[in-house]
Amino acid sequence: MVPALEDGTCQVWWAWSAHVQPTLDRLLDEADRERRWRLIQKEDRDRLTVAAALARVVLARHADRPPDRLRFDRTCHRCGTQHGRPRLADDSTGLRFSISHSGQRVALAVMRTAPVGVDVEEVVPGLEIDALAPQVLSAAERANLARSHLAARQVGFLTYWTRKEALLKATGDGLGVPIDRVEVSGPDAPPALLRWSGPSMPLCRVALRGLHPGSRYVASLAVLGVSTIRVHELEADGLLAASHR
Repeated sequence: MVPALEDGTCQVWWAWSAHVQPTLDRLLDEADRERRWRLIQKEDRDRLTVAAALARVVLARHADRPPDRLRFDRTCHRCGTQHGRPRLADDSTGLRFSISHSGQRVALAVMRTAPVGVDVEEVVPGLEIDALAPQVLSAAERANLARSHLAARQVGFLTYWTRKEALLKATGDGLGVPIDRVEVSGPDAPPALLRWSGPSMPLCRVALRGLHPGSRYVASLAVLGVSTIRVHELEADGLLAASHR
């Protein structure tokens, strides 16, 4: 069951790539299969399959049309190739969505009208925070993270990371803006955009939210053009299982 998508509400659907089933293949289009074919690791192929199937099932319900009638456009606004932020080719639905996956966790965020971005990251042992921090964090953020207890530094770093990635997905800038030029609040403070020194400033109102992906994962949500949103997190296992039949 997919609840109605109310104005001002963002639905975040969670799935596990470990629950992939061959029957999900019927929900993929030719472009999805081509992208999957290029992936070497089975784990990557499973994540793509679950993410693509989840997006089609949820968006089809909200668009009130069959999943195979949906057409996706991934045109990059910089180079024109098909590697950009996915969107529905039919813009009349007003649906905006974002997909992220890491480890075995897959996330789909969907909202009407407002641009949205979601990012999830797995907490993995041995993450080289000291090597990554200068590329990801501003000087102020690095100083704040250094004051954290050693055991909390990895989650703190990924909190910074996911807040920034979610925002850059929402704006569509992605890697076009150096991530260290985006400054957000620290893990011990409510999510907020503090500074942006990229080539283009996002809309003045930005809503950032922490999500609940489960243990060993950190996730964040960003929505542009609003100051407050309602976030409804849902598990998609039953939804995908029903699509098998």
